[in-house]
Amino acid sequence: MVLTVTLNPAIDKTIELEKLVPRSLNKVLCTHQDVGGKGINVSRVLRMLGTDSLALGFIAGQAGRFIEDKLREMDIDTAFVEIDGETRTNLKIFDQSEKEITEINEPGANATEENLLKLIDVLNDNISKDTIVVLSGSAPKSLGDDVYEKLTSHSRSLGAKVFLDVDGKWFNQGIKAKPDFIKPNRSELEHYFGEKIDNDEKMISAIQYFLELGIENVFVTLGTEGAYFGSDSAIYKMEPLEVDAHSSVGAGDAFVGAVVHAVCTELDIESLLKLAVATSAGAVTTIGTKPPEYGWIEAHFDKVKLKKIN
Repeated sequence: MVLTVTLNPAIDKTIELEKLVPRSLNKVLCTHQDVGGKGINVSRVLRMLGTDSLALGFIAGQAGRFIEDKLREMDIDTAFVEIDGETRTNLKIFDQSEKEITEINEPGANATEENLLKLIDVLNDNISKDTIVVLSGSAPKSLGDDVYEKLTSHSRSLGAKVFLDVDGKWFNQGIKAKPDFIKPNRSELEHYFGEKIDNDEKMISAIQYFLELGIENVFVTLGTEGAYFGSDSAIYKMEPLEVDAHSSVGAGDAFVGAVVHAVCTELDIESLLKLAVATSAGAVTTIGTKPPEYGWIEAHFDKVKLKKIN
């Protein structure tokens, strides 16, 4: 069983321009609207790969109900806690000439401690020792910096494995509860350590730091530069796939979804890493924040190159 937790979901509206010109009139070529939030994106990837999940978190207002309805249309089960306010809408502006995306994200609705306790009750009702809980994305400021630490600790105390994919203060606090999987990117690592991590030696040292903390599986995604994976048995470097990129939004969530699917289906580690890279690369070729087609992933799976470092 996989539970994805999205504390700050969104409707992601993507608009495409021929070229983004600041301080000028910009004419929109086309628009796309997707249900979003990092945990929800993971559930969508899992659905595409064939693994069921239960999407949890907070929703608010008409936008929240829209998200819930859309997920059910995708055959994704939901158990959201409804809170006051309105679920946010995030704007993604894609510049076709530069193949660059500008993101404008709203803060989202606030949740109370009572709302959080209701969500924990939902977790309690659905967690077993075979459960993977995916905690990802931002959180309402009202819940404090340690909300992911609390959820990680609580989920692990019930026997679940936890995949933590958050940044900044939530990452700093969350890793104290020793999640089973983490996936920072380079900028998040550099923010955490307060220094540039710009070569293999520094990257390996950073990975080993988290392993020594007791985190068993450490992934680091580097966008167009590939990714790393470290465990007690080995460290791998994954080369990137060359693709015609459309939007990088959702690529990290696709990576997480592929890893979780691979764990659920008991793939060997090298197959897991190839699937994660291929799924993430496929996500950047899609319009909006949609996951790639399964056929695309199959066609590119064996093109992923891995290097075992030690």
